[in-house]
Amino acid sequence: MARHHLTLGAAACLLLAAMGASAQSVPPTDPPDESFYSKSLHFTNRGIEFVYSKEQGGLEQITGLSASEVGCVKAKCHATTCDMCHRKNIGGKATYSLDPAVAQAACEGCHGTPEKDDPDVHARKGMKCMSCHSTREVHGDGVAYDSYMQPGVLDTRCEKCHSEISNSASHTIHRTKLACGACHTAKVGTCINCHVARVQGTKGVKMPLEGMLFLVNHGGRVTTANLLTCIYRSKTMITFAPTFSHSIAKQGRACADCHDSAIVRGIAAGTFAPVTWADGKVTNVKGVIPVVDPLAWQLPFLTLTDGKWTPLADAAPPVLHFSGTCAPLTREQLAKLSKAEPEK
Repeated sequence: MARHHLTLGAAACLLLAAMGASAQSVPPTDPPDESFYSKSLHFTNRGIEFVYSKEQGGLEQITGLSASEVGCVKAKCHATTCDMCHRKNIGGKATYSLDPAVAQAACEGCHGTPEKDDPDVHARKGMKCMSCHSTREVHGDGVAYDSYMQPGVLDTRCEKCHSEISNSASHTIHRTKLACGACHTAKVGTCINCHVARVQGTKGVKMPLEGMLFLVNHGGRVTTANLLTCIYRSKTMITFAPTFSHSIAKQGRACADCHDSAIVRGIAAGTFAPVTWADGKVTNVKGVIPVVDPLAWQLPFLTLTDGKWTPLADAAPPVLHFSGTCAPLTREQLAKLSKAEPEK
């Protein structure tokens, strides 16, 4: 193999040029003894504290309590050392490992495991978390982000693998307007009546609902969101947050699932009620629900007494919170959904 030699003068010129370019374009770096991982969200566990804070319109504004004080920040999910993801015991001795199985177990320890009946096409193909997510997302990049929902935090995009998609009418019309999951998400979890007082030091209670998929604006596109309602004493809050449920179906939704549906017509008419309480039971609508504001979200706020749910007698009007830099759909967007055929 041929080797190229630089003269001392040429090397000096290159060094000076590099130093000049560096001085002009490279931002100051952290001290060499500071790990950039210490700014990552896995290390700081900052996300929950941020979105729950009163400054962000979060739960703290009705409780006066931070996420840590409420009990929503789990110590086991604070990855302060490399061991949490890379430690493997071999022959009774702890060793550093890049074994994908070790990494996957670490992911599932905090983020949970897929349900056995989950229709997600990626899980059924045997794909794991790191099949899509990058090491930069896990280890950070030296920037102290507040939430994973901020632009620049995630590298993962459906388009990275699915760069070539069919030129169907849906793809042509929605390509730049909707996130892929808006049509291909099979299900999103929703919970109502989370009692903050019960979360603090006692066993939590929840009322999960199935079959509801909310749509919000986030990152310049329409995407899926989940709904959470909370109660603290007599104060109440409704929160919508963008979410990616990792429950992806190969077949997208039909036009009629979103356009000119009974749900859309009810929202436009001001008669829509996503959840109702009658005869001691909660019933929820099933389908795609565009989130618009203003809208009177008719949701029951209940309390659990002696194992029975009953309406909260002195419930204050709910505070509406859009979390994670998301926003409701506009009336113009709702008008487009009110048409049986999507506009081209």
